[in-house]
Amino acid sequence: MTKETVMAAARSQAREEAKAAAAKPLTAYRVFWLFLIAGFVGDLIEVVFWWATRGEFISRSSLLYGPFSLVWGLAAVLLTLVFRRMDDQGAVQIVLVGTVLGGAYEYICSWFQEALFGAYFWDYRHLPLNLNGRINLIFCLFWGFAALVWVRLVFPAVCALIDRVPRQTGRRAAIAAAVLLTCSTVLSAAALYRMDQRRAGVPAMGAVTRFLDETYPDSRLKDRYPNMGILDEIGW
Repeated sequence: MTKETVMAAARSQAREEAKAAAAKPLTAYRVFWLFLIAGFVGDLIEVVFWWATRGEFISRSSLLYGPFSLVWGLAAVLLTLVFRRMDDQGAVQIVLVGTVLGGAYEYICSWFQEALFGAYFWDYRHLPLNLNGRINLIFCLFWGFAALVWVRLVFPAVCALIDRVPRQTGRRAAIAAAVLLTCSTVLSAAALYRMDQRRAGVPAMGAVTRFLDETYPDSRLKDRYPNMGILDEIGW
């Protein structure tokens, strides 16, 4: 048996393993690990993309602590729930649905962060065919092709990877990750909300707001979120 034959057999076995893993029930345990992996990898992709296109290493995390993108993590869950039963559909149909769904998702995320924090973390007004600076056709198409890649390649491969981890070890790691992620998310949201309050002239009242003002002033938040813009500063 030649080396090429052995490698081909191994690839075929890996594909069958991934396909079998993807067909298993979608439990909360699986969904959380998809969310966790996609959030970490998505943050890494954005950092590399920014470096490759602009020559700068900057933070693209959604959180004050840890390299994690909530937008990418939630997108992975959304793609899984919508497209899990569409793996046998044509590529064009998956891309079209992904384009519309991804655009709607990104628009809602943008609106939500602006409504809650008075800030925005991406702005497409400089790009053609944009809608209120929240989405544009280029990145909507990116969501469409990302859906195709997710359905056909990434989701099965990630499911197979999750299955290789011993269940008890995976559960312990998931619990630890959930606790850390929850704490970081709550703290990040509180710091950003307090930043919006400071800009509205709301004074610190109580130990919590004083702690947020002292520990997470505007300068520190801008260092962590270098691409963040304030709506009042641009007249939105």
